[in-house]
Amino acid sequence: MMRTLVLSTVLAAAASAASFADDGDFTLGAGLSTIGVSEGGFDVDVSAVTLRGGYEFTRFLGFEGQLDIGVDGDTVMFNNTPVDVDVNMAASLFGVARAPISENANLFARIGYTTANIEASVPGFGLTDDADGFAYGVGGEFFFDGRNGVRIDYTRHELDDADADVFGISYVRRFGATR
Repeated sequence: MMRTLVLSTVLAAAASAASFADDGDFTLGAGLSTIGVSEGGFDVDVSAVTLRGGYEFTRFLGFEGQLDIGVDGDTVMFNNTPVDVDVNMAASLFGVARAPISENANLFARIGYTTANIEASVPGFGLTDDADGFAYGVGGEFFFDGRNGVRIDYTRHELDDADADVFGISYVRRFGATR
């Protein structure tokens, strides 16, 4: 249920970019994330394309939806058998608090909820599992001209049976008012 709610919210936020464009600050971003997953003594490093949409109610508070689509998996050894591991997708919704440090730069902290779909396979057999949990992180944004910028962030995802540390870098485009 929560997975459907988060995914629906992320998609609705992305689809409504035009309607938000003249109100406040609406942002869209795309980038690359590296995801380190730890579960049951196994460490897996995968990569994902990150798509993000957000809305700032004020200069200090907002929300954002995020969709991570796996692009590069990892292989781990289990009982002398190679197991391919991929993150198919992860959808997240966050509340965001920002601390402006200049007209074009800010630091932020965020807290929210994530749902992810992970796949593990060996030759002839595959297993897909869903994981949900809370996520929190920090980062910074710098806007070159008030509208176009770069974002660097770290987010910790505490999922059902696994933890994930995600580092990302993204291009950010701001619509609406420039703060």
